[in-house]
Amino acid sequence: MKICHLSDSHLGAGESHPARGPSGMTLRQEDIVNSFIEAVDAIISIKPDVCVHSGDLFHTARPTNRILATTGQQLYRLAVENGIPTVIIAGNHDAPRQAHVGAALDIFGHIDNLFIAARSKLRILDIKGARFFALPHCLTTAVQNEELTKCLPSHEAEYNILIVHGVAAGMPEFSMADLGEQEIPLEILQQFDYAALGHYHNHTRVSPRAFYAGSTERLSQSERDASKGFAVINMNPFEVEFRQVTTRNMVSLDTIDATGKRGDQLAEIIRDAVQQVDGSDKIVRLKVEGVTEETLKTMPADVITDLKQKSFSLDISFEKAASGEASIFGRSAIGRLDTGFLRFLETVDLQGFDIDKLKREALEYLADES
Repeated sequence: MKICHLSDSHLGAGESHPARGPSGMTLRQEDIVNSFIEAVDAIISIKPDVCVHSGDLFHTARPTNRILATTGQQLYRLAVENGIPTVIIAGNHDAPRQAHVGAALDIFGHIDNLFIAARSKLRILDIKGARFFALPHCLTTAVQNEELTKCLPSHEAEYNILIVHGVAAGMPEFSMADLGEQEIPLEILQQFDYAALGHYHNHTRVSPRAFYAGSTERLSQSERDASKGFAVINMNPFEVEFRQVTTRNMVSLDTIDATGKRGDQLAEIIRDAVQQVDGSDKIVRLKVEGVTEETLKTMPADVITDLKQKSFSLDISFEKAASGEASIFGRSAIGRLDTGFLRFLETVDLQGFDIDKLKREALEYLADES
């Protein structure tokens, strides 16, 4: 038996990206959808006996109609047009938060050859001689533990496959620090011929026959060096192969220390750092430490705005200098910036700053300069 295992597609993520494509989705949402479609294309070409998705197909419990329609088209291709039995469980992102609320995944329940497990309830499926235990994310740990007691491998099945979403117990490196994430006991995983895990976004072996497939796109800078795709499992002889899909490059630039620098000096340092990596097709992150209100008041607003406009995605975070580190730079002859500076403040992450106070004092400062 051959199984394709994918997970954590997070369709619908990337909504905050400023630019939209022809589809009506943001360019970042299109990235995430396109990687999923590429995975589906590859799975169709492989022609596995079964395809499983171990949770977080969607980024939220209530995806948009456009995301639902696009997803439905791809699942129909897999299950109906190409006859590949497909099993999907709800993860903590796409599971409903109340017992009386239905899961968006249930919309696809009418598609032939597609099997959905949601609503905090184990679903046991016999497909092509193998028994699949599809355990979705549960409302509470207590409910999950009760459902886990029902995950009893059958001696009559050729293979017993567990599909589950959560943190492999005792392994904090697999935590995504998400609200409501749940642990999966290792002794449960070891009872199965294969455990298809979801939640952790990098393809990883947990135990001899338990694997995280990883996500189909990069979803945070912590994943920037990881390949994305899905796993192909041959059950006899047992072998796991990772198939990579195309993803958007991510870059985290070296932190810049702003201590003792005027805003105009810092702006040029930032410009040089960003331009060296050509962020026109990349997701770029930059952290600037040791920033004072004086630094920001003397920074040309157009520099950051221009860099953001030329980048696919540029995230610059300014972190406030520790108490006592502020420097007095004197006045900088950079002209009146008023509205331009206010626009600049909207483009950056000003962690630790009083934004209203900064705007008020900056406008007073700039008025004096003119």
